[in-house]
Amino acid sequence: MVVEGAENPTPTDRLDDEFDVVLRVSAPAHPDAVTVALDRLRPRVLLLKHSLESIDTRTVAVCRQLGVEILVLARPVYGLLHPPRLRRFGGLPWIRLRSGPQHATGEGLKRCFDLLLVAAGSVLVLPLILAITLVLSCTGAPFYRQRRIGAAGRVFHVVKFRTMRFGAERDTGPVLARPDDERITRIGGLLRRSRLDELPQLWNVLRGDMSLVGPRPERPEFIAEFSRMPHYDMRHLIRPGLTGIAQLTGGYAATVEDKLRCDLLYLNCRSLRVDLTLLALTVLELLRGFPRG
Repeated sequence: MVVEGAENPTPTDRLDDEFDVVLRVSAPAHPDAVTVALDRLRPRVLLLKHSLESIDTRTVAVCRQLGVEILVLARPVYGLLHPPRLRRFGGLPWIRLRSGPQHATGEGLKRCFDLLLVAAGSVLVLPLILAITLVLSCTGAPFYRQRRIGAAGRVFHVVKFRTMRFGAERDTGPVLARPDDERITRIGGLLRRSRLDELPQLWNVLRGDMSLVGPRPERPEFIAEFSRMPHYDMRHLIRPGLTGIAQLTGGYAATVEDKLRCDLLYLNCRSLRVDLTLLALTVLELLRGFPRG
């Protein structure tokens, strides 16, 4: 069964050559029409040409109940990661939807992987943190703590180098960071462009609040608004990360929708190999100075 996408036109597929396609539904179709068709036809596979963030939760729930495998049409950025579940049918790339929390074994391996890399990199990172701390101490407190939402909706305090002037949100309240933010100091701008302001979050990784790779943790003040977006809460199924797809592809200029799309992509293709790929790309971007801002 195939649900055609509506956001962007997709190339003509040859799915009929490889599957016994029992039904094609053109989006936007009412979710009830899709779920009724699933219950009536009981297909083995549902092929969705939607983007990940636009998939209806009821469709996913019915597929889980009926044991229907869900494949989502891969977008160009997917090839950047070489996800292990990327398949090719009908001349198009697809990725298997995996939207549940990480298995305990996989979570344990990822945690060991994080601790091992942090320990191995401490020889280079600690002197850099010390040097930046000394420079920032000349103008005030070098660090600041901020509440963020982590796995399972748990609140924790993220640690960062201070890049904004004191009292930056005294008059405005919480405001999302943006390119050319006037609240950022001159030294803070350098730290943000190089992403060195994130280094103290390695402490959050050691504590288990965060992982090296994952969705960026968001502030509670914004979660209430963002949670109205379909599937936004799925970001909290796993630990948030120091780096990830959204940081590498969009930077501070990325919209909330763009970030969610990247987070859902990572959620559905995460593996140690993907983490290594993203960390390697992060190191490359650090050397290039994060040209995307």
